[in-house]
Amino acid sequence: MTAGAVVWLTGLPASGKSTLAGHLVDRLRGRGREPILLDGDEVRAALVPTPGYDPVGRDGFYRSLGNLAGLLAGQGAVVVVAATAHRRVWRDAARARAPHFVEVHVATAADECARRDPKRLYARPDARADLPGAGTAYEPPLAPEVVAAGGDDPAALEAVLARIAELG
Repeated sequence: MTAGAVVWLTGLPASGKSTLAGHLVDRLRGRGREPILLDGDEVRAALVPTPGYDPVGRDGFYRSLGNLAGLLAGQGAVVVVAATAHRRVWRDAARARAPHFVEVHVATAADECARRDPKRLYARPDARADLPGAGTAYEPPLAPEVVAAGGDDPAALEAVLARIAELG
């Protein structure tokens, strides 16, 4: 059985997590692997009831997302998670659950995220109080396996692919 892994892309909203995840999934498929992509926004929208963005809702959502990713990785899948998970405790719990874990920090500056924000989250006064990196603290990884300078970082993409290849 091929080794499973969770590749968690974390960063501020609009940092390029989904873009990098898409590149990673495409490249893995090109190498004969069939990865599973868990985009935080898509998973959240698929859940009934939809988890809230309050502290309790976020805690339950990110713990469930980490558990799901770990479960799938335990069955041999490479699971690519593109989700802010702005608290380290959530990412650490996902790491503990996964057979192998690669944390990727998509380290885009907050002003750049706000400039290119496709969902207009940074422009909405009602959302800014709860937005990681704006009104809510974002806890960057202390020792990520890979740091990406946005979603279109070829060197970071190659580094992630190399980490996955090491697993067999």
